[in-house]
Amino acid sequence: MIHALFLLAALVLPGVATAQTWTPTRPIEVIVPFTAGSLADRNIRTAAPLLTRELGVPVVVQNLPGATGYNRIYRAAPDGATLGVGDPVAQMGLALVQPQPFDILRLTWLGHWSAGTQTMVLSARSRFQSLDQMRGAAQPVRCGTFGGVSTGAMQCALLGRALGFQVAFVTLAGPPELVLANVRGDVDVASLGPSLWTDHIAQNSVRPILSWDATRDDRLPDVPALGDLGLQRFAPVTVLRSVAAPPNLPAAIRDRLIAALNKVVASPEWDAFVTQSRLERNWVFAADYPASLEAAKVLLEENAAALRAAF
Repeated sequence: MIHALFLLAALVLPGVATAQTWTPTRPIEVIVPFTAGSLADRNIRTAAPLLTRELGVPVVVQNLPGATGYNRIYRAAPDGATLGVGDPVAQMGLALVQPQPFDILRLTWLGHWSAGTQTMVLSARSRFQSLDQMRGAAQPVRCGTFGGVSTGAMQCALLGRALGFQVAFVTLAGPPELVLANVRGDVDVASLGPSLWTDHIAQNSVRPILSWDATRDDRLPDVPALGDLGLQRFAPVTVLRSVAAPPNLPAAIRDRLIAALNKVVASPEWDAFVTQSRLERNWVFAADYPASLEAAKVLLEENAAALRAAF
């Protein structure tokens, strides 16, 4: 029996070792379903040369905004040659409003660069100057969005339901265009990462009114958070700057990619990028990461009727 066990180990263990040492043999393409210049785009373009160093093959970034990009990731072969970045929360919300040709939760989500604390701002040119003025407003609040149903747009819809105002959505091409529209007064309110608003807050062209998190953002300590309004239950509906692979990615490839991504966020180059950009340091890349998406999924499904009505 002992002899048989040794023979079995000799047959099995080499295969295990091979699986654990998966190495890419051709360039890796990373699909960005957002426009160039967005934070998701900046994240992966900063990480690409660091991933190239860790994986030993070129990592090439391609922008394919919208459903086209997500569908490209979804339909790709699960061989490690195609990755993507995206916001699973936004896509879960979009699927509630408009059927999609893919199931976003079937993607192999590897983790995120950051779970962004969004800053909701009012344009200095808006007819509303505070959250209190928005409560029960007779006129719709113009909320900027991009790509159809963005996470910021869902936040507007949820806040409108809680505070009793209607929302009229204005669709822009991407985050840079949304910032410009808010500064010009083409929209009343918009929600994006605080780093995109820093200069405009300093110039008083926008007014921060809410940090979309249960507690206040250390970068904007005077701005109220959801917890201050008793709305902390909405906190999971936030931007996740996540990394995904196609469905059914083998565990060996998944684990090798996760290891490389963890090396990237531990590098001095990534630290310098995060420090300069004043980004969150709450990255996580792990095999059990998909389980963390369940809270947002449940919350969105509970508010599905309100979201459909708003959009």
